[in-house]
Amino acid sequence: MNDAWKARLFRLLPKVGYPAFYLLCLAIFLPWTFPYDKLKERIVTTYNAQQRGSSNPEELSIDELDSHFVTGLKAKGVRFVTPPTDPQKRAPEIALDEVRVRFSLLPLLIGNKSVHFTVDAFDGKIKGSWDDSGKARAVDVTFDGVDIGKLDAIAANLGFPLGGRLFGTLTFELPEGKASKANGSINIEVRDMVAGNGTELTVKTPLGPFTLPQLKVGTFTVAGEAKDGVLKLSKIGASGGDVDITGEGRVQLRDVATDAHLDVNLKIKVLDGYRNKNDKTKTLFGAPGSKDKPMLEMDAKIARSKSADGYYTMRVGGTLGRPDVQPGLATGGGGR
Repeated sequence: MNDAWKARLFRLLPKVGYPAFYLLCLAIFLPWTFPYDKLKERIVTTYNAQQRGSSNPEELSIDELDSHFVTGLKAKGVRFVTPPTDPQKRAPEIALDEVRVRFSLLPLLIGNKSVHFTVDAFDGKIKGSWDDSGKARAVDVTFDGVDIGKLDAIAANLGFPLGGRLFGTLTFELPEGKASKANGSINIEVRDMVAGNGTELTVKTPLGPFTLPQLKVGTFTVAGEAKDGVLKLSKIGASGGDVDITGEGRVQLRDVATDAHLDVNLKIKVLDGYRNKNDKTKTLFGAPGSKDKPMLEMDAKIARSKSADGYYTMRVGGTLGRPDVQPGLATGGGGR
């Protein structure tokens, strides 16, 4: 190396070295000195304040908040608790083992925000991104093997637990940052879905609780497209189990997700193999070929919801946080 190059190198070293040294110190000392406890309190307080105006408020709590690399956060023991509809029952809770959030620096140079997140929960993972360009926001979420049997809210709303693994994606663009104006799509499925706990399924009937064998739903699929805040569900169905389900409907999206309004119609048929499983299934749903009236149809509304081909029509209204399932009116057609 000649003297000219050495001179240039010595002139460049301070210009490159000082910023590099500064970034190194920032990376080392920022996680040690940043007030994560105060940030945790701010996040919890802000979220809970926003929820007070919701028809289905949730209360957020976080056990621990810490750094995740240089530009990220890691939260442990994240819980969302919803007040129970029955004061005698335990409040439904969504508990997340760990949430990791990473902020991208380059978009900040032009005034945008980009966040990538990973959630470890329910023996699976939820990954996604959130982008904010000022005029619009975009959300992309992928579910990978989430065990829905660990979601208390499902059992609380249905009256019995569901099992299975959730896979699929949600992709939405939010003009002006509003979910009520969202455009996008949903494509998810629950594999090996079952209704019941262990080997049993307890359901409410006109004559009181009835304990049945666990019902296999199979693969349950939901797909649809959103435009201007209305999510049209073009495909709702289940196959490969003891029941045949088809349906369609719409969801009026809201800025608070649990306030989204549901208007969904389902057609459900319990297949002969399950109806013929034991005396209880024969009594409740009717034995295949029998002309005796099933006990389920002692409820006049349920009886009117049954079409000639054996499908029961159900309407799901209410909100995403508190769905309301009621018998519909048979329209003559069946499912598949």
